[in-house]
Amino acid sequence: MSTKNVVLFGETGAGKSSVVNLMAGEEKAATSPDMQRCTMTWKEYPIAFDGYEYRVFDTIGLQDPHLGVDDYLDAIVNARNLIMKLDDEGGIDLLLFCVRAGSKGLTTVQNNYRLFHEWLCEKKVPIVLVLTGLEGDNNMEDWWIGHKDVFDKYEISIDDHVCITAANKLDGSHQHLYEESRRLVRKLVKEHTHDRPEDGWKGGEGWFRRFTRKLRQLPVGNFTLKKKDVETILTQRCGMPREAAVELAKQVREGSHRGSNSST
Repeated sequence: MSTKNVVLFGETGAGKSSVVNLMAGEEKAATSPDMQRCTMTWKEYPIAFDGYEYRVFDTIGLQDPHLGVDDYLDAIVNARNLIMKLDDEGGIDLLLFCVRAGSKGLTTVQNNYRLFHEWLCEKKVPIVLVLTGLEGDNNMEDWWIGHKDVFDKYEISIDDHVCITAANKLDGSHQHLYEESRRLVRKLVKEHTHDRPEDGWKGGEGWFRRFTRKLRQLPVGNFTLKKKDVETILTQRCGMPREAAVELAKQVREGSHRGSNSST
């Protein structure tokens, strides 16, 4: 039976690392935000439960709705590296979109959704919304009933959702919510991976150019992608070999030019 690849994304503070630990049934991921940009674009966790095996990739999401050039290039480099890795290792089987219930930054939530689901995976990977921070609600599902229309307003379309708490070691009156949350998350992960006949999605030829064109639709700051600046950032800030940086800078500029229909 094949190992399924699950990509977990969402902004910092949404509880992604805690969701990894919830699924695993043990402390695999540090719950402090210790990932650094470029040098650590994601963390990979092997997880097994109910006789099935998974690899969960905890990724860095977008944090600011108004990106500067550095954030823009981070998103490109991180996405390119992840897709290249997973294209060789079975593709992507499932997206888990982690959002803290009651989050005020819905523009950032929408940007992360568009980046990963619409543009990174071209709407071809099942996506499950994982709503965290509901340990104060005895009936956690009630939150979704009262707030579903907000996600509809921001055009966030999902295949499924789950309302949970990923906060472990709660007092006795709430610990049952944690155990219930584990059961619910594992059930949905299995349903949308091992219970599906389709293979994992792969980017394939032409994916990167399509992705860079789409990424220009994000609300970014006023910047011009100059060839020399792009290469400098990729080599000095992201540690990319110069030859690779030159080629990637060329692809980024070509994709951006086609996406904006203006010269840079």
